[in-house]
Amino acid sequence: MDSSKVGIVIKENPLYDNSYSDSSKLKKEAHPNVMSVMMTDITAEAAMVEMKRKINLLMKVVEERDHEITASRE
Repeated sequence: MDSSKVGIVIKENPLYDNSYSDSSKLKKEAHPNVMSVMMTDITAEAAMVEMKRKINLLMKVVEERDHEITASRE
């Protein structure tokens, strides 16, 4: 297997459609994207380290967007 394909890939899941929400308030706000996770040729320990790193990155992005939303409401 090509070494460039080894690791954990996190990407948006285009098959998920959240456009049928019942709440009109939720329709006005940005919806979080559903992410797909795939692991290939990687040890469990390396997978955990990589997943923690990517989860922390995603949490940082979500936190920044929350601040942007809060600031835009003020």
